[in-house]
Amino acid sequence: MSRSRWYAIRTAPGYQRTAAVDERLPESRRMESIIERNCRKDGFDIFMPSFYKELKHHRTNEIIQKRFPFLVGYAFVNLPRLNFEELRSVEGVVCFLRGANYGPLEFPDATIESLYFAEHERRQAFLYEQHCRKENERHEQIQHLRGQLRKILPKGRKARVSMVDQAERAIDSLSPQIKERVRKIISELNVLTGDAHVENLRQAV
Repeated sequence: MSRSRWYAIRTAPGYQRTAAVDERLPESRRMESIIERNCRKDGFDIFMPSFYKELKHHRTNEIIQKRFPFLVGYAFVNLPRLNFEELRSVEGVVCFLRGANYGPLEFPDATIESLYFAEHERRQAFLYEQHCRKENERHEQIQHLRGQLRKILPKGRKARVSMVDQAERAIDSLSPQIKERVRKIISELNVLTGDAHVENLRQAV
């Protein structure tokens, strides 16, 4: 088996952007960059250390996930066969990072492993932050829906009776229009407070 031989390449401007979605690719490659896709397509093992951030879309306010490189303009490629010329022909590859002897600078496995570890740590921190944001949004939505029920339902709810239980008991006495609105709120609350929903969030970290 050939040993790993990692070299840094300089990437052309714009080639570290996320590539267009290709449904034929596995989920693990969903957010790969253009340079990663080009190298993998030609059979090269590439590693672009990166991190993720959540940003709010400036028009829709939708939360979107974006990926950014640790090293802007650079990525690492494993060349056990030292086929430098083949790699130079890949679209988006500008040149190799050169060492003191003017040849391509080889990086030890320990350096690459430390970058893999740093990327993994940053990814876990991102997933935790994402989980916390979703949990906060869930609690805020639950409080909002319960507030809507309080405005609709009769006053005098007993302390030990949940808002949903009160709604289910009182629903038959409501008008058809209000009854439909209450049923919708109950359905949304059941989704937000269900064990399956919480478990899905826990699996993210």
